Amino acid sequence: MIRMLHLADLHLGVENYGALDARRGLHSRLIDYLDRLDEAISIGLDHEIDLCLIAGDVYKNRTPNPTVQREFATRIRRLREAGVAVVILTGNHDISPAQGKAHSVEIFATLALEGVTVADRPRQHRIATRNGEVQLIAVPWVTRQMLLAREELAGASIATIEYELSRRLADFIEQAVARRDPSLPTIIAFHGTVEGAQLGSERAMILGRDLSLPRSALTLPGVDYVALGHIHRHQALGEQPPIVYPGSIERIDFGERDEPKGCVLVELAPGQARWRFVPLNARPFVSIERDLRRSSDPAAALRTAIERHDVRDAVVRVEVQLTREQTPLLREEQVRTWLHEAGAAVIAAIVFDVERTARQRFAGVAEALREGLTPRQALELYLKSKNTPPQRIAQLLAAADELIADAGHGS
Repeated sequence: MIRMLHLADLHLGVENYGALDARRGLHSRLIDYLDRLDEAISIGLDHEIDLCLIAGDVYKNRTPNPTVQREFATRIRRLREAGVAVVILTGNHDISPAQGKAHSVEIFATLALEGVTVADRPRQHRIATRNGEVQLIAVPWVTRQMLLAREELAGASIATIEYELSRRLADFIEQAVARRDPSLPTIIAFHGTVEGAQLGSERAMILGRDLSLPRSALTLPGVDYVALGHIHRHQALGEQPPIVYPGSIERIDFGERDEPKGCVLVELAPGQARWRFVPLNARPFVSIERDLRRSSDPAAALRTAIERHDVRDAVVRVEVQLTREQTPLLREEQVRTWLHEAGAAVIAAIVFDVERTARQRFAGVAEALREGLTPRQALELYLKSKNTPPQRIAQLLAAADELIADAGHGS
């Protein structure tokens, strides 16, 4: 048996809902993500893994800052010092759509570090581990320029291009499986969407156009395990072979507040695979929503609601509905005090919805920044205040992410 740790969607560098930790010199949310990665690696090492497969989206965007890169490299060194082979599949947050631009994890391939494989092109790899070899059919996030010639792109519709991309990837997988060595375990690693998967908050974080493959392209005879990345919700789409999204290692936003976060341990041999999901201690996200318009004492009612929620070490938002006459009876400073007394780590927002008019009030810009209000979060709150449809919010946030990433790259 070859033992493997399957991770995906680390998103190191996401810094919403937090603040700088002066003691460590790192943003509190970066610390959360690094703690989860450390926890997953410790679980893998305790399980005596031979291989760690990271199925894409190592960083928040394509241009991680040096501090974040250093922290990730430190974890890779820990794995290698323990004798664990490492495979990094590139995801949509790792690569640039521009031709010739280096991707965010390319440095590991450039340095040709022993035992570290960067899979940034559709390709078949033989990965040596201390317990034998594994065949890896790598299907990273691909751009149109990777698979199509310029003349093929000219004048073609988006639907035509997407169909051709999916067809060519499916053909590549089929041919790679046909060439496999049947004496070795075979893994397909794919960063993208598999038809039938339950989607989540990653819709609002997509950098680049999404790519979808049918399950039939992955469930070919001779494939022992399909390691997926890109979808943040842990799920299994089949068992023969197992088709598994481990999900992201930490919660990105409130859309993921009810999702368990974790990693997957796999035992592989030719013709068989056993796997199990292992939860990680992700930061809790708690949303307290109450309609207090019929309450004679809205302050007492809200305080009771807060006491009934476990907000210790959590990112918390409060949204309450009030009548215009009730507004003098409830102050944001009170609510903030109650949340801090209850042990909340971060207060993301306190929203009073008065007479159907969303009023998002914060105790000044400085306080909001201390509580981790990023431009992206401010935009999200503004769009919600305007009753923007959720799908439109996701589209606008995705466009904002593109602009922020491009601006950061240009600087």
